[in-house]
Order: sequence, then C-alpha cells, then structure tokens
Amino acid sequence: MAVIVLAHGALKSSSDNSEAGADFNPLSSKAGQRALQLFVRAVESSANGIMITDAIDPKHPIIYVNPAFERITGYPASAVIGRNARFLAGSALEQPALEVIRNALRQHRAAQAVVQCFRQDETLFWNQLSVTPVPDEHGEIGHFVSIFEDVSERVLRENRLLHLSTHDALTGLANRTLLADRLDQAVTHSVRDGGVVAVLLIDLDRFKQINDSLGHAVGDLLLKTVAERLGHCVREGDTVARLGGDEFVLVLADLSRNEDASMLARKILAALSRPIDIDGHELFVTPSIGISFYPQDGADASSLLRHADLAMYQVKSSGRNGFSCFSQDMNERAQEMAELESSLRQALEHDELTLYYQPKADLYSGEICGAEALIRWQHPVKGLVPPSQFIKLAEESGMIQQLGEWVLREACRQAARWQREGMHGLTIAVNFSARQFRQKNIVEIVAQALNDAGLDAKWLQLELTETMIMQNLETSESLLRRLKALGVSLAMDDFGTGYSSLGYLKRFPFDCLKIDQSFVRNITTEPDDALIAIAVIAMAHSLHLYVVAEGVETESQMRYLRNQNCDQLQGYYFSPPLAAGDFSDFVRRAERLPMRSAVTGRDLRTLLLVDDEPEILNALKRLLHRSGYRMLTATSGAAALEVLALNDVQVIVSDQRMPEMSGSEFLSRVKDLYPDTVRMILSGYSDLADLTNAINRGAISRFLIKPWVDDELREQIHTAFIHQAHEQAARVDHPSRLYSGRPGPN
Repeated sequence: MAVIVLAHGALKSSSDNSEAGADFNPLSSKAGQRALQLFVRAVESSANGIMITDAIDPKHPIIYVNPAFERITGYPASAVIGRNARFLAGSALEQPALEVIRNALRQHRAAQAVVQCFRQDETLFWNQLSVTPVPDEHGEIGHFVSIFEDVSERVLRENRLLHLSTHDALTGLANRTLLADRLDQAVTHSVRDGGVVAVLLIDLDRFKQINDSLGHAVGDLLLKTVAERLGHCVREGDTVARLGGDEFVLVLADLSRNEDASMLARKILAALSRPIDIDGHELFVTPSIGISFYPQDGADASSLLRHADLAMYQVKSSGRNGFSCFSQDMNERAQEMAELESSLRQALEHDELTLYYQPKADLYSGEICGAEALIRWQHPVKGLVPPSQFIKLAEESGMIQQLGEWVLREACRQAARWQREGMHGLTIAVNFSARQFRQKNIVEIVAQALNDAGLDAKWLQLELTETMIMQNLETSESLLRRLKALGVSLAMDDFGTGYSSLGYLKRFPFDCLKIDQSFVRNITTEPDDALIAIAVIAMAHSLHLYVVAEGVETESQMRYLRNQNCDQLQGYYFSPPLAAGDFSDFVRRAERLPMRSAVTGRDLRTLLLVDDEPEILNALKRLLHRSGYRMLTATSGAAALEVLALNDVQVIVSDQRMPEMSGSEFLSRVKDLYPDTVRMILSGYSDLADLTNAINRGAISRFLIKPWVDDELREQIHTAFIHQAHEQAARVDHPSRLYSGRPGPN
C-alpha cells in the first residue's frame, strides 16, 4: 500500500514492498501520477473544508484551500491565499478554544477544538477545527493541514439542551441547578476578594388563589411578568432564578453593605405593587421576601437558602407583603417547630389529642343550643398546647387532613354519645381546613364518620371560611350541595373578614353565618364594627340564615347583639371551651345566659296560640317551653281578641277550624286591629276559599299543616319573630312607612 503526503512542496511515498527508508520521486512513474491525481480529486471533493498553511514562514500564510472551505466560509481562495488564518476568528481572538490550537501550532503537534468563526458576510458559524502537522523528507514540520467542519447546528442543539438543563422553561430564568452554581461562585469570589453576598428568596402571596380561580394559563403569564419585573430590578451581574411554583431567588454578589439588599427588597415591593393586566384581568400580587447574607448567615449555598426561607416565612406569619432579614432566633424557632412537628405526629399515634367544646347559647331564650368542637393537645411535657401553636404547623406539614379527620370522627362519636345519654337538641360544629375541604373524597369521609358514630346528620354542623369557599366558586358550590344532601348544616365562619358578598353568598346552601370576633370585640364602642354586625345580621335574615356571634365576652356585647336580633352567641361570657365531661355537667346543670335584664318589658317576645283543642295547646307549649317566649293561649277567636286587647303580642299561631269564628276570619280581624303582628294558620283542615281570600288580603302570613314537624315549626316561629323585629325596627327608623302586609320570610 502506498501513502502519499505533502512535504514542503514535494510528495513523498513509502511502500510496503520497498526497502525501508528508500526514497523515490513519485512523479517519475505513472502510478505516482495517478496517485497524485487521486489525492487532488479527494481533497477537492471533500465535504469538509481543507486549509494548508506554511509552517516555516513565521506568518503561517495560507497556501491552499479546497472548494468546501470556500463554501463554508464564503471566502474565495484568491481572498485568503497568503493571509494568516486568524482573520476567520474575527474579534473573538481570546476564545479558549483558539488557545488550544495556538499551543498545538507552537509545539508542532496535532489538536482539535470547536472554534467560533465568522464567514465573509460576518455571520457566525461553529468550526470543528482539526490541525495536523506535516513533516518533510527530513522530518521537519513544513506545513499544517487544517480540516474545517461546520458544526453550528450541533452546537446550537447542544446549547439549547444545556440552556434547558440550567434554565426555567417558563420564565427563562436560572433554575435550581444554575442557581446552585452561581451561588457557589459568588461565595468563592467573596472568600477570595471579600464583599458581601445576599440571597433574597421571594414567594408570591396568595398566588394559588389566582391560579385556581383564573386558570394555569393566566398564572403562567403572571409568573412571566413577575420574572421580567425582577430582572429589571437587579444589576447586570446579579442572578435571578425561579425555584419552581411561585418562588424566586436573587443572588447579589460583591455588595459593600447589607443595606443594599434591603434597598433592593423595597424596589421589588414597589415594582410588584403595580397592577398586572392579563387577558382583561387586572391582577395584584404581593411578595414576601426573606434575606440572608454570606458570611454572617451561612457558609454555603444550602444554609443561605434555608435561612432566607426562614426569614421569608417570618414575613408570611407577620402579614405578608414585606421583607425580613434572617436572625439566629428564627433558626432556633425553626428547630423548635421541627421538634414540635415530630411530637405532633406522635401525638396522633399516642392519643395525646383531645376535643374541648365551647357552648353556644340562644340569645333570646338563654338556653344552650350547641357547641363548637375545638382541638387541644395534651403534650406529655409542655402540658395543654393551644391550637394557635400547632394548627398552622399541621397545615404546612400536610398533617391537617389527618388531624381534621380525627376531629370530625371524634366530634361525631361524642355527639352520638350525648344523644344516647339524653342530651338532645345539641348541634356540634366542626371546623374544616382549606386543605381538608379540597379533598376529593371529603363528602364520603363525612358520611362515613356519621355512619360509624351512629349520629343523625342534622346534629352535625360544618364550619367553613369565606376564603376557602371563594377560591373556586363552581367547585365549592357543587361540594357544598353534596355535603348539604347528607343532612348536615353548614355555617360560614369568620364572616365579614373576606369577600362578604351577598351575590356570592346566596349561591351557597348555608344555614348559618358566624360574625367574626374582630367585629364583636368593639361592637359597643366602634360604630363601624357595630354597623358591620348589624348589616351581617340583616343580610343573613333576608337569606333565611341564622346568625352566631363569636367571641362575646361582656354583658354589654350580649345585650347589644340581642337588641339587633342576633340569634346565638359563643364566647367566654357564656362559657369557655370545656372538656367533654365538664361540658356534660354544664348541660345537665341547665346553665343559661343571664337574660332576665335583657328580656323584660317591651322586648319580651310574646306568642299567642289559638286552638279549640286544649291538648293541642298543651303540646305546643311543651314543644316551645325552652324557646324563651312568653306564651299566651286562647280556645276561640273571640277569646283570642280579648287576650290581644290586654297584651302586646308579636306572633300568632291559630287553628283554622274552630267553632263560631274560623281561623282565617279571626286573623282577618287581627290584621285590621293589629297590623304589626305576624299571623300564621296551623291546621290539618282547610277551607280553600276562605284561606285564599285571607291570604290575598294579607291576613295570613303563613299556612302550616298539622301534624307538624317539631324542628320545622320551631324554626318557622323563630323566623316569624325575627321578621317582626326587623319590620318594627324599620318603622322606628321610618315612621311614615305604611305596613306593607307582605308575608314573612320563608
């Protein structure tokens, strides 16, 4: 086999059949000429660019380029012969890959590198450059052969893959991988040259609500806008990264003082406070920012990020929309919380949790009417731990679902036990957490808890906050109706602290509104709080909901709420939360609100019962005896008119079929004589013509059927008193208003 090479202007060939080291002139033979022609054709036909330079001339001029070189670079051979090849690198003469080639040329050895080159039209291409020295017949290097291969597409593809591996796909910001590298570099640089490194961890407040309510597409656009605004806040050399979700991290290197990071945090707060318009939605987002510093807060990237995270959570717990710098007490607090979390997990396993029950009282009768179940933790070392110290921890750690299900099951078991012990008529309320409410099988969990305990669903009330309901209206409405179908009652807790929209509220099947204690606290001293409470009570009653005031602690608060027709109260004025045994004793002692001073005189609710059958009257009085009403009775229409003449009566319940004067005739007379009363017929018999005429005249507010359902009749009479009280208050405020004669609420 013959090998043909170029050796400083001459060809040299060696053959396996020739003597070792024998030289010959290949051009003197036809075979040599054919080989040379083949060599030339191969070089000219190569898809790769080939360039030959002179290795002896210090300027290393180009002495040959093939057509592929011309095609790849755009330079014709006439424009490059005699020039040094460095012009192909343009202004990028300091690139590390070129230094690899330069060293190889100086050392007369082969080398390969991917070099950034430029075509004649100044467009960039990536050149896989292979350089090989060519010795002459004396072994001296006379030429270099350089092979050019355009690998631009491969390099761009690799760069894209590299970018994806180090950058967030949505925002284009650095990802966790690149952040760790940049943070390590910043720390290393600080160790060498001094200066401060700051890490800012940013979490968007309530971003999940936007994402859930408006969809992920809007959420993604919001994140991109936030990323752009953060980028405009920092210096050119700073790093902005997205950790994932709605968390971002900024790395600031070479700071001269810590205050520079605080100044940037204020700049970010201002930048993100501006509204963001996305698809016609004007959105507002606020950040919670935690800051840590190297070297004072950590020696490595991991500790700096962890401490910035702790500082961020301090902002969250303090109300959000602000910034905080890490301090050592945060770390100590975090360690305490970690220990508490571990203990809480054990508490579930070791039966350290218990329920206390805070009684609720009817604001008119003073009778206990139910209780709210409140979890407590009997820690073996710390003693009784209040929920304020561990509920948030349970939510953050994901334990709240397990905790909430335990509360639900235990409350149902205890309520059923009380029912079996003869403590009837007590509704037990259980709070739902947001995460618990979002469980896909929550309806089945509630149904199973009721079934396992053997508790009638009507004695269980579920309390939910406005915020969790409003996160997804359609899903919430469907879920609430499914829960309501079980037979449980539903209460909206902390009403007035969130959306408080009548338009939204009427969509949901609630039975009760609870006025938040923040309004009750100053209800007798702050007009604004009092007006809110009055408005909530009126709105609830217009929707046929009853109202519970939370956090009632004084007699003045109780009396004010009662005068505004609030239905029930809960608070230390009546009773603190009680252990199950103490609650049982409380109920058996028939504890009542001290209502005497509040329910005398003109405020006394008076009910007139009219029926010609004494046993019916006695049955009604037994049914209503704990309602706190003053009950008057009459066995005929004529006797009832005499009673009305002597007493101030608000609500009348009359039988229809009575001798001498029917119920409809009696109530028609009452309508003319006492138009402010609420008038109801309770009868198993009806004369359709008489009743229709009486209803049309406004004489009858409601027609009730015998035999009655106890709970429904109690509720109808209670609603009638509420309606009458609102009407009376309206007349006091507007004396000229005429009685409309419209029926009472449904």
